[in-house]
Amino acid sequence: MDVSPDQIRAARALLRLEQSELARRAHVSVVTIRRLEAADGLERVAPPTLHGVREALEQAGVEFIPDGLRRRPVMRPDAQTLFEDLRAISLRSAARLQDQEVSTAADLYDEDGLPA
Repeated sequence: MDVSPDQIRAARALLRLEQSELARRAHVSVVTIRRLEAADGLERVAPPTLHGVREALEQAGVEFIPDGLRRRPVMRPDAQTLFEDLRAISLRSAARLQDQEVSTAADLYDEDGLPA
């Protein structure tokens, strides 16, 4: 299925992506994104480039349908999985800091209370 300039603009708006962010994700220039969003832009851009932009939008959560698009539901981890991931991060951080000296106010400020 081909995508239209209107669909590209609508997808970007739905995802709240600036042209520069879409360009970064699709590994193209902002000028290319502007060209694609112009009325006659599809004829001025190589098919692999259009495919890369479409793929970037799909990875961000858009599904192109005939004459439109919709946002795909985002799968979020359950609370227990999220808790376990955060706990693992905190344990790794604590292990890295275990042998480090703790900074105090005396390390940061002089006797007049000014930054050292």
